[in-house]
Order: sequence, then structure tokens, then C-alpha cells
Amino acid sequence: MDKYSWDLSKIYKSNVEFIEDVEKVKKLADKIETIKDDFRANFKEIVIGIDEIMGLLSKLYTYSHMKQDENTKITKSQQDALLIESLEADISGKLAFFEPDLLSLEENEYVKLIKDNGLEHYKRHLDKIFRFKEYTLSMEAEKVISSFSQSLNAPQSAYYFLTNADMMFPRIRSKENIRLTNANYISLLKDPDRKVREEAFNSYYKTMDFVDNTFASLMYNNVNKLVTEAKLRGYDSARSMELYKDNVSLEVYDNLIDIVHEYLPYLHEYYNFRNEIFGFKEHMYDVYLPTVSEFAKKIPFDEAKETIKTALKPLGDEYIEILNHGLENNWIDVYPKDGKKNGAYSWGDYDSDPFILLNYTDDLDSLFTTAHELGHSMHSYFSRKNNDRIYSEYSIFVAEVASTTNELLMLKHLLKNAKDKNEKLYLMDHYIDSFKSTVFRQTMFAEFEKITHETVENGESLTVDKLNEIYYDLNKKYFGDGVVSDEYIKLEWARIPHFYSNFYVYKYATGFTSAEILSHKILNENGLENYLNFLKDGSNNYPLDQLRSAGCDIANKDNLRLALDVFKKLVEDFKETYKK
Repeated sequence: MDKYSWDLSKIYKSNVEFIEDVEKVKKLADKIETIKDDFRANFKEIVIGIDEIMGLLSKLYTYSHMKQDENTKITKSQQDALLIESLEADISGKLAFFEPDLLSLEENEYVKLIKDNGLEHYKRHLDKIFRFKEYTLSMEAEKVISSFSQSLNAPQSAYYFLTNADMMFPRIRSKENIRLTNANYISLLKDPDRKVREEAFNSYYKTMDFVDNTFASLMYNNVNKLVTEAKLRGYDSARSMELYKDNVSLEVYDNLIDIVHEYLPYLHEYYNFRNEIFGFKEHMYDVYLPTVSEFAKKIPFDEAKETIKTALKPLGDEYIEILNHGLENNWIDVYPKDGKKNGAYSWGDYDSDPFILLNYTDDLDSLFTTAHELGHSMHSYFSRKNNDRIYSEYSIFVAEVASTTNELLMLKHLLKNAKDKNEKLYLMDHYIDSFKSTVFRQTMFAEFEKITHETVENGESLTVDKLNEIYYDLNKKYFGDGVVSDEYIKLEWARIPHFYSNFYVYKYATGFTSAEILSHKILNENGLENYLNFLKDGSNNYPLDQLRSAGCDIANKDNLRLALDVFKKLVEDFKETYKK
């Protein structure tokens, strides 16, 4: 086995084993279907059976899609992936009865069923479903809502096809007449030629402006759908409904916005200093331009492994021993290959290694990506090794915390050991940019979501003019007077697909601030034991409780200030270093 390739035979050694599990999961699902009508009498068999089915489905889905990603040109892999997608859809339909039937139970009956059937081990898992009972409608009403689910998702689907298939952008004359696309837009905004940046910006939004009413209609209907459902279910607001899923209070969301507002002057200070460096006042088409020239350093993968192990040494012997095992035992598919999926991810199954797909290119970005994905994989490893399958999958709310903690430990290590001024400036600017894009920008998006949903809840419509007004005012607030808020930036809301993943973006900001706090505690306050316990918790506790136990209470404004103080000092240090 090539040491730079992953070894998926650790999941299935042969196609025979794969097909055996396909048949096994079909039989299990068929059996559940025959006993589901007497839900109470067969409660134990149903709960345990579904647990087994979901475990097998996860294994089959993970393997088939990773095998396909390994080489997308292999027909057999494509067929297997499609087979499992079809199987998953079929089984999901067969098991759709479970949550409605569980939620139809009275609380005393629910508690008795768990006790009488000896299912205490499953109670915490089932409680996370049963807590939605007070917001669950009658069986008939739930069936009506379910029957409209595809139609209710129409705004998101229409947005996807409008932006990815139907819209045709013009060619950029100042850049060899290349076609402007969604894929190359940001790279064009990083072009050193200001004419290219300006033309790309204006051409992009001029095209979107032609269909701005369509975008507004899609946005309004997506927001109104959520607002209507929240009212029907008895939630105080759409935001309350979405945050309830993670047991997160509105206070956490609002505190994030409040504290980020406090630190906007330091973001404005940074943009003003960029104006000094560039010799012109920035427009919105300039904000992606790198502040300092790229630090070009070739970092072969074997060197990257050693750098990562050194940077992550503060995570302790147990962590480094497992990390080293993964690096040397085919957890990672390292290099780009013909037919291989682009990008990077960490994936795996409860019974398998936490595998990583990379497209490593011997540069600093690849080094950070590797450290990031190893953070995901190590979180998964600890979570799975310390919990039964049903409690081994951590929440999306904390999914980016461990990976970002790794990145920040790497960044702090590289900064500490920077060899010259240019390297230090580049790394500091990379750090500042991480705050800009992950904390400030995502919080601006989160504030936009809050305002738009509250607007509809107050009985107003979201017209193009209203959406443009909300977004333009926020943009001016976040970028300050040091950047010209060009007229077209008012339409940027129409470019952000995450607005169709309701109240999701704030998790990027809370994830980064949490990682900043935790990395500081690991390095300076003996925070390692609490951090490792966080990695090992799986889904035993709710996300905020997990972070609180790790030493990071993001419901506390002072904790958020600790993270943003790092940004404040970075800006000061960057200016001081640049002027030397």
C-alpha cells in the first residue's frame, strides 16, 4: 500500500462483504416494517433495530462515496454510490414512522416504555427527539406539512439552479476576455490589476441586478416558510426554532453580535492601514486583495507532518501518539490524481479509521488544510473510541472547533518561529484574515438573517429595496468609513447560498471564537485535560455544555472578548511590524 494513499479495505475487504451488508440492512428494514404498527409492543426491537440499521447505512454510505471520490471516473464506484443513495432513501421512507410515533406518546408512557424495556442506555438519545414533543402538531397536521416538504424547499432548489446553471456572466475584457463565473469571481477580486477587480465586481452584480426581483422573491419565501412553521409549532420566533435544535439560547446569538460590534473599530483601523499601504482608499472590489505578498515556501508533505506534530505537541502525548499512528497508517489520501475529487475533507465510520481526503500541493495553504482536517479526524477518533455508536457523532455546532483549534495552534507555532519580517507579516495577515472572514463577516451575515426574519415576523415583506437597504446598512457598519461601500454591494445578499441554510452562519463565528479561547487555554492555562474530555464527549452533552466544560463559555460576553482581544492585538502588532 502506497504510504500517501488511504486504505479503504479497512472498511470492506471485498465487494462480497459490501453486498452482504446491503442485503443485511434491507432485511433489517423489512423486519422493522412488519412490526411498526404495534409500536408500543415492539418498542425495544424497533429502537435496537433502527440503531443497527443506521450503523450499517453509515458504513455503506461512507465507503461507497469515499471510493467514488478516490476516482470519480470508475463506473463501478459510481454505481455503488448511487445504489446506496437509493437504498438510504428507501429505508428513510420505511423508518419515517419512528419520530412521529415516539412524539405521539404521553410523557409518562414514554418514560415507562424505556424503563420496562431496559432501554436506559438509549434514553439520552431518545430524549433529544422527545424534547420536541411540545412543538409537534397532530399526526394529521404533521403529515400535511411533510407532504409539502418538497414544495417548501423550492426556494433553495430554485436558487441553486438560478445561480449555478441559468445565470450567464459576461467576459472580462481587462483579463484576456475570460468568462466570469461564480467559481472564478473571488480569484478575480484578488487580481493585482485594479481594472480587473473593478470590472469583475461591476460585471458580476450588473448580471445579478437583471434578476434581483427573482432573488428577492426566493429569499422572502424561504424566510416566510420558516416564520410560518415556527408560528404553527408554537415557537416564539423562527430563530428560536432553529437554535432550539442545538439547545442554544437567543442570548448566545445576540451576545455574539453585540461583542463583534464592540470590536468593529479595530477592523476599521485595519482597513484604514491597508489604505496607507496601497496608497488609495479601498472599494468593495479591493477588499480581497492580499495586504502583503504571498510567502512562497515549498513544504513537502513529509516535512508538513513533522511541522504539524511539533505545532500540536501542546495537545499531549496521547494525542500525538494517535496522530502519528494516523499519519503513518494510511489515514490520508494525500496528492491530487486524475479523477480524484477536488478539495479536502475528513470522513469515516464508527468502526473505521477517520480517513482524510487531501489534494496536497506543497504549500502553506496545504499545510493549514492538513492540520485542519486532522483536527476533525482526531475529534472523530476520540469521540468514537470513548462512546457507543449512538453517542459517537458530535454536533455540527462544535464540528469546526477542534479543526480550527489545530489551525490556530499551527499558526501560533509558525508565528513564534517566523524567520524574517515578510514571513511574520504574511502569517499575521493570514491570522487577521481568518478573523475577518470567519468572525466578522459571518456575524454580519448572522445579523442580516436576524433582521430579515424579524422583519417578516413583524408583518413586513422582503422586497428588493428592503433587502438591499438592510444589507447595505450592515455593510457600511462592518466595513466603516475606510472602505467605499459601492452601490452594487447592496446586492451581495443574493450571492450568499448559506442564507438558505437557516441560521447556520453564526456557528462559524462561535466555532472560531471557541477555538481561539481553547487554544489559548491549552498553551497558557493548563487547559489540555478539559480539551481532551471535550473531544471524547461525542454527543453525550449539548454543545454549549461541552464547550463550557472545556473552559469556553460562549454565553459569557467576557469570554467572547478574550477571543476578540486577540484580533485587536494582531492589528496593533501587524501595523508595528510593517512599519519597522
